[in-house]
Amino acid sequence: MSVSTLSVIDVPQLMLVQQNCYSEDLVESATVMANRISTFSHTCWGYFVDQQMAGYLLAYPSVLGSITPLAAAFPVYSHTNCLYLHDMAISSDFRGQSLAPALLAHASMEAEKLGLEALALVAVQGAEGYWAKQGFAKVTNISAEQQAILDTYLPEIACYMVKA
Repeated sequence: MSVSTLSVIDVPQLMLVQQNCYSEDLVESATVMANRISTFSHTCWGYFVDQQMAGYLLAYPSVLGSITPLAAAFPVYSHTNCLYLHDMAISSDFRGQSLAPALLAHASMEAEKLGLEALALVAVQGAEGYWAKQGFAKVTNISAEQQAILDTYLPEIACYMVKA
């Protein structure tokens, strides 16, 4: 079992994990996933068990308060201050094995190496409680523009969260 950097070759396995974990409304295309991994391979990781993807985390250096729309390419910023954890999923076959905490710890270490001051994410499908237990706090004072972007995730089940 190990965390490793993803490449576009991993997209078919990633899609299987994503489809296993998210409602149809939240599944993003293989093309979008491949673009993200191509652009930010150093911050996109998979957790593999015997060469099978058990989970993944797609992240990128970002700016606090900036939310990535669902199914959009990750933006490239010249100055960043946080690692945006856009998508973390663990296949149902591998839940309960502490893979999510391992991916999160890996991301936290990478954020420190990059000199970033925080982690940020959008919690979906009722995961706000899970992320709160990991030290993330819900951000309620976001701009109308960012709220409109957050609403692309189905507003009744999504919130923007940050961990310093």
